[in-house]
Amino acid sequence: MDNRMSGKDISEDDIIQFRRTCKNSGAKVLIETTNARDSFYRASVELVLNSCSRSTYDSAAILIDGESPQNFVAGMAFNLGLDTVRAARIVSASVASRTRSWFLQAWALEMQGKHSEAVEEISKICLIHQIFPPEEFSPEMEMVARGLEKHLRREQREFLLDLFVGKCDAGSRRSAAEALGLVKPVEY
Repeated sequence: MDNRMSGKDISEDDIIQFRRTCKNSGAKVLIETTNARDSFYRASVELVLNSCSRSTYDSAAILIDGESPQNFVAGMAFNLGLDTVRAARIVSASVASRTRSWFLQAWALEMQGKHSEAVEEISKICLIHQIFPPEEFSPEMEMVARGLEKHLRREQREFLLDLFVGKCDAGSRRSAAEALGLVKPVEY
């Protein structure tokens, strides 16, 4: 593995070409260190999330080199010999990070009077949660909630949830409410 393939300096074209080559040949690649392999996979997930965030808000229309986002990241995990649990955690962490960032950006835009741009940020969250739905009460969404609770008052988070509800389908609302810290798991 050369220095280009460290995950940090890798281009989208490199990732797509790597996946295409592996998919066409059925190859798996052994990357000697876990850190390098995980970094490469994280870069691949970031490519997918970037592609999704530039979408026209139709999850069915998003393709990365002819594959759905889910198939691309699953195929990449297979090609890298990454077990499914580890791959799922990396995807969940990336989705959580984007969720936090986009909610904070939406609030900042709303405070600047840029409502349509704020709604666009909310739409990104909606789309990502449709494509990669966070597991119910996942540790990643709990971390997002704790982070947002430090930066936004409850009424601000409720406002963002109202924006979300107005823009997104019912299937994503639970994960958004969890991310905003407005829903807690039932404890027995």
